Amino acid sequence: MDDLDKQILEALKSEDAAVLSQYESDASLPSMMAGLYQGRRRWINLSATVVTFAILVAQIWCGYKFFAAESTQALVGWATGFLTFFLWIVLMKLWFWLELLRNSVTREVKRLELQVALLNQSHENTPE
Repeated sequence: MDDLDKQILEALKSEDAAVLSQYESDASLPSMMAGLYQGRRRWINLSATVVTFAILVAQIWCGYKFFAAESTQALVGWATGFLTFFLWIVLMKLWFWLELLRNSVTREVKRLELQVALLNQSHENTPE
């Protein structure tokens, strides 16, 4: 094993040992959701959360105006707005589920990298 491999292994050990111990067991959904607001993409996810709540408020407003409307044209307009905002909320929820999946795959790749590095080290240390 050359010096670069040793440096990579040491970096993986120090950096990923904490990560590996943190993810030994499957995380709960609330902790996974909290993990969305950490890291490099936290501002994108925070912005998406704010937009989702704004869309929810608009959807509730359309629902209220739907029941307060008196003409058929107004009913159709407010129902269309309600359904449009509903679809936007569904799309935002899909966004968050994809982010959870991305975090899960990243965590598994890091775990696999550490295991390969440890396997490589143990294989090189065994006498032949």
